[in-house]
Amino acid sequence: MDEDIWRLPGPARLIAETVREVGRGRHAAVVLPTVLGDDRDFVAGLTGALSSALWAANEYPQQVATDGEDGGPLDWLAQALNVGEGPLSTARILDDPEAAGRTAVLDCTTLPPGHRREVSGTVTRLVAESRPRRAENRPRVLLVCTRDALPQLGADHTDVTFEPLWWWGRLSRWDVAARIQPAVEARSAPGVLRDVRLETLIEVCRWDIHLAARLADCWDGDPDSLPVLIDGAGVPVAKCPPASLPRNPGRWPTSDVVDHWDAGAVDLWHDECVAAVRATTTQPEVVRHAVWAAQARVLLPWIETRRQSIAATLLQRHGKSAVQDALGGAPDVLEVGPLFVAVKALSGRARPALRDAVYLLWQARNKLAHLQALTTREQRDLVAAFAGLNLRDRG
Repeated sequence: MDEDIWRLPGPARLIAETVREVGRGRHAAVVLPTVLGDDRDFVAGLTGALSSALWAANEYPQQVATDGEDGGPLDWLAQALNVGEGPLSTARILDDPEAAGRTAVLDCTTLPPGHRREVSGTVTRLVAESRPRRAENRPRVLLVCTRDALPQLGADHTDVTFEPLWWWGRLSRWDVAARIQPAVEARSAPGVLRDVRLETLIEVCRWDIHLAARLADCWDGDPDSLPVLIDGAGVPVAKCPPASLPRNPGRWPTSDVVDHWDAGAVDLWHDECVAAVRATTTQPEVVRHAVWAAQARVLLPWIETRRQSIAATLLQRHGKSAVQDALGGAPDVLEVGPLFVAVKALSGRARPALRDAVYLLWQARNKLAHLQALTTREQRDLVAAFAGLNLRDRG
């Protein structure tokens, strides 16, 4: 992932929430799944965005250096916070006047498991000993970590002086759309088919923004080619059966899905725990349904707008009586099927292109109404049929 991700609304909100907690005088942790903790570019972008936001809020962040350093977490924190010489303890770090008001930013994702456990123990003590101390008189510690470095504070991992902020439900469809739209625009002509392509990638990939970015660069818009491209995109992830996904997800991944979350197989997507398309046990069915849902979301309003316009023009030109005679009755609404019958009877010979366009409109509406996606050719033929009409003279 590139640095642009931190400009998206969801990730930017995570940064803002973290800065707010630090500003309240609390220690905090941004908790990543293992798959993202191992992504050095992602972590570097995160720590850079956090530091910039903290500086902007006058929180004076100090990056903790751990590479090649002797000692352990207390030594690293003391050096970052300018604690003076002498025996180190959590109390000494909390009470040192040079450290007051500063924020130590510790990236734990590069540490070996043993050092991560040490960080967990140190921060556990730090949190407990922070309770009786005034927030403005002590430093804060901000961890960028996976869950194995969190302090031991019980099931919810939180405390009056500590707040974990999980990478859980941090992306929405608008974030994914903003990330991939430039690539989609570069590969597609303006119009409804580009909208369908963008919506399809969002519906298929959901929160998997890395997969969405890869497909936006290489997918030609043909739904039939999606499964092959998905299978070849990135490292395969373990399958996650739908029955294992909780129906009422909370603020962080629960114990029944946390291992899948660590592996990049599940995340929270618009208040629902959802498996990545690569992790589903019924991937072909999931992709087919996603393709249909995306087409329905974009094309059904497009179809309805044209149905209403053509129906209004037909009634205005030929009159209600003529339309009723053509249909053998008087429907309250000229739905797309009866609309085709009326257009064929009243304008079919004079305007065969209109007749054919409305027929394609009818067929497309029927397929989508029966949960069937349109083929690439059907989409193109439909759009081309209306592009060739004089839209001011549809009747």
